[in-house]
Amino acid sequence: MKRIFGTISDLILPAIIFAAVMAFLVSASFLGRIGKRMEGKTEDFSDMADTAAIGVLCEREEPRIRCVGKRVWNVGEILSIPEIFHAVDTDGGNLSVTVANIIDQNGDSVMDCYHKQKQEAVFSKKGAYTFFLMAMDKERKSGTEIVSVLVDGR
Repeated sequence: MKRIFGTISDLILPAIIFAAVMAFLVSASFLGRIGKRMEGKTEDFSDMADTAAIGVLCEREEPRIRCVGKRVWNVGEILSIPEIFHAVDTDGGNLSVTVANIIDQNGDSVMDCYHKQKQEAVFSKKGAYTFFLMAMDKERKSGTEIVSVLVDGR
């Protein structure tokens, strides 16, 4: 019985290993062929009208924001945002400027000094204030600018 079991195990173990190696090779070949069949055709979208339109929009320059008013203000003086900051788009059209945030010299937000409806800021303490400004053109291209002003009581 021992001898029969030993002879059979000498045949079965190599047969199992051979079958496993063959299954691996066949499946690798089979999966490679399936993968080649699944490759789809690629399309070239560069000649389409939408691609050209998106290209024009992406190449469009963002609006430029500049400070045209003075940079030193008195404590309690009203800073009118439309009068101080101007934004111009690529075509030369005027845009409205939006105040995203105002921080003081300590890095704290002082948006409570800004009246959004009137677009005015009034600072009750002297210091350096940094405006984070944004403008958006008709093509929805936005430009940002960071401008600092000084509020001093002298």
